[in-house]
Amino acid sequence: MEFRTVIRPLCRQGLVEHGKPMLLLGSCFTDNIGKCLRDDLFDVEVNPFGPVYNPMSVLRSLEILRDCQSINEEGLIEVEGLYRSFMFHSRYSAADRAQAADEMTASVLSGHEALKTASVVFVTLGTTRAFRHIVSGQVVANCHKQPAGEFEIQNLGLDDAVAVLKECVELIRGFNPLAKIVFTVSPLRYLESGAHGNQLIKATLLLAVDQVVKAFGEDIVSYFPAYEIMMDDLRDYRFYAEDMKHPSSQAVDYIYEIFRASYFSPETEKVAAEARALTRRLSHRIVASSTEAGSKEIAARQRAISAITERYPKLTDAIRRYNDKNTLFK
Repeated sequence: MEFRTVIRPLCRQGLVEHGKPMLLLGSCFTDNIGKCLRDDLFDVEVNPFGPVYNPMSVLRSLEILRDCQSINEEGLIEVEGLYRSFMFHSRYSAADRAQAADEMTASVLSGHEALKTASVVFVTLGTTRAFRHIVSGQVVANCHKQPAGEFEIQNLGLDDAVAVLKECVELIRGFNPLAKIVFTVSPLRYLESGAHGNQLIKATLLLAVDQVVKAFGEDIVSYFPAYEIMMDDLRDYRFYAEDMKHPSSQAVDYIYEIFRASYFSPETEKVAAEARALTRRLSHRIVASSTEAGSKEIAARQRAISAITERYPKLTDAIRRYNDKNTLFK
């Protein structure tokens, strides 16, 4: 796809590099960009709690990661036969209470290490509406369709959003003084508040981020215009998924193109292109690995991995993690 004339790439090439850890937190749009970065074999930890949408939930997630808090199985709730946590997406759940807590704790540990070593922390904000669990007094990341009466809604105003985001920056920099922080606002439309309400939410987040960037300086905190790209460059409903709220895969690809042009150096783009070609091949299922054709394909994949890691040793760990998450030789 060619870039249109409204949103141009930012001039921050070199911010994203292979072999430099990154942490991505935020809305489900974070998952979209995270998948693109994984496919390009970057060292990236994506949403260790699953999607989180509002600044207060982001701050609490960062606190848990910084302190490397274990998840207490007594704090889990049972929903439709699965044990879940109000701080985790339903993808982190299990029929066994102890297993669910262990899996969540493992994800926190992985996120803790990512936060400690990240060269960049990307935070995607989706809404200013937060839900506080009345009994515990804690802001939650996911209500898991529990009765509305168990929660109170808190709509963050501009001053509140600015204060919380400043706390996020101070926490990240206090724990990892070298980390850069990039905020973005999710292009996902939150129509539960109505079309006008959605615009007010996005406007509040945009103004809050702008104030935080000015407070800390662009050398520490910056902004990537994912929302603006969707609204201005892709202002057509064909760039939305069937629910008319989430960006389509074509829209995600387009936004990622501008992301790459903004943050990749020419050398990084070259390595990423080779990595992308490899993972695209590895993602195809081997129907019958026990056959001669299947065995040849497995051997060919191993040679391709050896060839790319020989040229770019810094991709070795990323390929291993990709293999663990995607089961390449399936």
